[in-house]
Amino acid sequence: MNESPQSRARARALRILAARPRTEAQMRERLVRAGFADEADGVVAWLRELRYLDDAAFARDRAASLTAVGRLGPRLAERRLVAAGIAPEDARRAVREAIGGDEIARCRTIAQRRARGELGKLDPREMARLSRFLLGRGFSGQTVSAVLRVYVDDAEDR
Repeated sequence: MNESPQSRARARALRILAARPRTEAQMRERLVRAGFADEADGVVAWLRELRYLDDAAFARDRAASLTAVGRLGPRLAERRLVAAGIAPEDARRAVREAIGGDEIARCRTIAQRRARGELGKLDPREMARLSRFLLGRGFSGQTVSAVLRVYVDDAEDR
């Protein structure tokens, strides 16, 4: 049976989407890697038309998952969305909606869990380690300072 490259590319795209949702950029990249470079744009347009690809919905869902209490802070979640092919401003908006303005509460929850409920009893070295951990998780220096009640250089926040 001789299928056209377009129909083979469409079938491949549907198999890719069966595994998990993708962004347009991810789908295009996967199709190009599979040898469907010429068909990639047309297949992505077809999937978008069918509403199988929706970058805004992907960003909202993924941001909610990434920023669930105990997971990542807003900065790291934004970077992950951008790496998946979401425009930076759309990633920022999706993360902002997902956290609903409670970044400090989320940071405090992670800090309390990490300190095993002994946040007020940490020595300076443990506090510095916790601060680095929270910054690495994607919370701003300002947020970490507020939660830990310590000074954190937030020059990168400006």
